[in-house]
Amino acid sequence: MTTVAMGAGMLPNALGMGADPSFRQPMAIVVIGGLLTSTVLSLLVVPVVFTYVDDLLQWVRRCFFCLERKVESTEVV
Repeated sequence: MTTVAMGAGMLPNALGMGADPSFRQPMAIVVIGGLLTSTVLSLLVVPVVFTYVDDLLQWVRRCFFCLERKVESTEVV
């Protein structure tokens, strides 16, 4: 919601409407691009990376537990 509001507020500047568009237009375009990029990163990329890292940690724990179990079974008491 914040991204949409900020993007809508910067859109007239990005389109060159208003007084002296040559001064504000590049900044408005960069701000809109940054907002879109950060939204995509926070909503799509970060959860996907978290899922992959979590799966990797679970796999490592399973492998470590299996190795630990094998070492305990081979020890003579």
